[in-house]
Amino acid sequence: MISQPVALPIIGVPNYFLLVLLSPYAGIYYWRSGDRVDDIKVKLQASDDETENEVVIEGNDEELDRLWRALELTEKGMVKVEGILDSA
Repeated sequence: MISQPVALPIIGVPNYFLLVLLSPYAGIYYWRSGDRVDDIKVKLQASDDETENEVVIEGNDEELDRLWRALELTEKGMVKVEGILDSA
């Protein structure tokens, strides 16, 4: 059984040896231009009698989750309930 070479629509029959040689350049391209910029806004509000402080944080969901876990913060009015795996 003789296999037919795969022909791509625009390129035609690709030279796989050249594609393998070019693959490190793809890694360099994504390494240099793959940075993600995340902006987080933090606002500190004090009550009129200055007995309570409130921190308002705006940003990406993933970054906020990481920030909350690192600083052990909770939402206003929420109580942290320890799970089974938290105590281990």
